[in-house]
Amino acid sequence: MGGTLMPASNRDGSASSRAWQVYFLSNRSTADDFPWDCPYTLTEDERRKVSKSIQQFQLGEGAEGRHLLTCGEKWSHTARDPDFVGVLSLFIQEEQRHSRQLLRFMKRERIPELRSHWLDSIFRRIRVLAGLEVELRILVTAEVIAVPYYRALGAATESDLLCAISDAILADEAAHLRFQKSMLSRLGALRSPALRCLLWQVHRLFLFGTCCVVWIEHRGVFAEAGYSFGKFLEEALCEMSALEAPPTAATTRTTRRSASVTVPDH
Repeated sequence: MGGTLMPASNRDGSASSRAWQVYFLSNRSTADDFPWDCPYTLTEDERRKVSKSIQQFQLGEGAEGRHLLTCGEKWSHTARDPDFVGVLSLFIQEEQRHSRQLLRFMKRERIPELRSHWLDSIFRRIRVLAGLEVELRILVTAEVIAVPYYRALGAATESDLLCAISDAILADEAAHLRFQKSMLSRLGALRSPALRCLLWQVHRLFLFGTCCVVWIEHRGVFAEAGYSFGKFLEEALCEMSALEAPPTAATTRTTRRSASVTVPDH
């Protein structure tokens, strides 16, 4: 396994977009080395406990992001950052890759694809009505919740394949949260510290409410992995706290299943 070096930097916004563009393009070229030939298939009990949950997350990961790209294009012109919208597009494509990976697993396990779900529809409608910053905050909420969810999903069954997919998505989500932290920092740079603090507090309330709904919908997966609601919420809030913290000059190394890919921390 290689290591992913995540350096801090104080480059300007355009340089940040270019650095993230390099990252997403490099990460896209990493090999898909999942054990698709693994002979293990889910037991009926495992399938019953995880099927509906995987269906919902597979649907959510596959969003096209048209409204996000439209908002990003407008902001790109305002900020004079021509690479910004391209980076958003690469980010969306990486999320869609997760959706395809989950769908391939579902087909292998004879789990039907879900075409719509009320929770996904509500989130998409809210995002369409929002501006770029609010839409990014909604996406951040989903990414934050995805961290404890995929930890739980990887441990909820005896499937090495599902565990490998979950671990790979978790590695990508770590970078996604850094990317979104960078974007939110740029969007809120001109606000007063007090207003930025207030926005984060409101965001925390939204995260708490969303965690309550997600727990109800996906409690079977979490419970199978030994999660209580308190543990789930604690991990989500921990991820949120990392987003709120200012960037540091330190570097962080995380493991990946593929070759090294440098992840910007700005």
